Amino acid sequence: MRYLLIQLLLQVLLRPQEFSEAASELVICCTKAFRSSDLLASSGDDEAEGDDSPEFMDVLVDTMLSLLPQSSAPMRTAIEQVFKCFCEDVTDDGLHRMLRVIKKDLKPARHQETDSENEDDDDDDVLDIEEAEESDEAEMDETAERYEHADDSETVVGVEGVSSELPVASDDDSDEGLDDDAMFRLDTHLAKMYNAKKNQAGSETAHSQLALFKLRVLSLLEIYLHENPEKPKVVKIFSSLAHAFVNPHTTEGNEQLGQRIWGILQKKIFKAKDHPKGEVIEFPVLKSLLERNLVLAAKPFKKKKSASSLSKKKLSAALNRYKMINSLAQSSTFWILKMIDLKKRPESELEEVSCIFREKLEGYLDSKSTRMKCEFLKEIFKRRPRIGYPLFGFLLEKCASAKLQFRQIEALELVFEMLKSFVSSNPDDNSHFAKLGSHLAKLGCLVNVLLKNMPDKASRRADVRKFFGKVIQVLTDLEQRALFLEALEPDCEAQLRDMFPALNQ
Repeated sequence: MRYLLIQLLLQVLLRPQEFSEAASELVICCTKAFRSSDLLASSGDDEAEGDDSPEFMDVLVDTMLSLLPQSSAPMRTAIEQVFKCFCEDVTDDGLHRMLRVIKKDLKPARHQETDSENEDDDDDDVLDIEEAEESDEAEMDETAERYEHADDSETVVGVEGVSSELPVASDDDSDEGLDDDAMFRLDTHLAKMYNAKKNQAGSETAHSQLALFKLRVLSLLEIYLHENPEKPKVVKIFSSLAHAFVNPHTTEGNEQLGQRIWGILQKKIFKAKDHPKGEVIEFPVLKSLLERNLVLAAKPFKKKKSASSLSKKKLSAALNRYKMINSLAQSSTFWILKMIDLKKRPESELEEVSCIFREKLEGYLDSKSTRMKCEFLKEIFKRRPRIGYPLFGFLLEKCASAKLQFRQIEALELVFEMLKSFVSSNPDDNSHFAKLGSHLAKLGCLVNVLLKNMPDKASRRADVRKFFGKVIQVLTDLEQRALFLEALEPDCEAQLRDMFPALNQ
């Protein structure tokens, strides 16, 4: 704090009008933080603090945010050091102010209105859990508003109008036909066009300044995540950062900003050694996040109507962005399931989670448009087998009646993964054998359907045959093979015995 005061004092000497207010607020923060310290001598004339006085950390965060945009490298270092010392006490309001800076759109509003006809608005709030957050941008804190894009739509309209009113030059490029009034109007039009270009350059400067401001605030958030990985506020930070990454307007034209957000999500949240414990986070919040991320993971890549006119480079960039968002949704799902921790949840909440995946499995098997990856679902059931236990019978039924054959063949991997979970469960608990026995009839029905409708494609036939072999091996190890064969139709049983002569032994 002392080093930050020194840096701020130097700035006050150079630019008193810009830094005097921040210096006064920082002095107040020091007075509150070090009441018994000799850092600042108390005058004894401090006014009594009322109930409506702002929190110390809120004032400190506001002061830091006001200093970050124009701060020098030494001052930014001091700000980060001070924030590291006090970040444990950051309030919800202070964190909310920081996150609103990150979620601020880089793209001017007039461009958003133009693009909104061709873009899916679901991405904008697909990960937003802050139901009480105001949507009015007018409430953006003063620090962020300093770098808000000015709406220069009037200037653009004016320039277009000016262009249409400009006199058309004659073939000999002569201006002898213009009277004094016409020349004056022409000079006025040229001046307006010059000012329009100047305003446009200023807008680009504001664009870069806001992007730089966001990068500096991200550094503070990264410090908070490193120092407080188990706090519930991490969930709020995750939601806002994911929202900012998915929303194309938040990082518009700034690849560095998008990569920085991606890096923080991966290193400081998903791969962190600790994470918020589910007991301190309300289950409806985690459930909502889980549903939204699964929706995002299943979202197809939509080409705009103008995609045919795009260059290969832009189309490739759009496809890469789609893949990153899909990867983000998958990583987020694993992280959320880790926080839910099904072993410590009541049966009612476990049933709600299973219902979510039941709906996704149904969409995966019945809809051709969904882009939910089989490997993704398989990994979920592998990591969290408790999700798969209640869904095994449902999956067998849906797989047997699937309308899309290629989905049916893909889903066989899910069936076998769930089947393995019965084997790899607690060996001292015999209840899993009873659970598996209740599903043998449905498993036999699925095998009957597959044998009667073998795929025409050789690779898919090989996948089906491989599935049969793995199922027979597992059931043989569990001594459930005889019951399984009894569930088959006579013709199908004979066909299966021909495929696997070992069944005749």
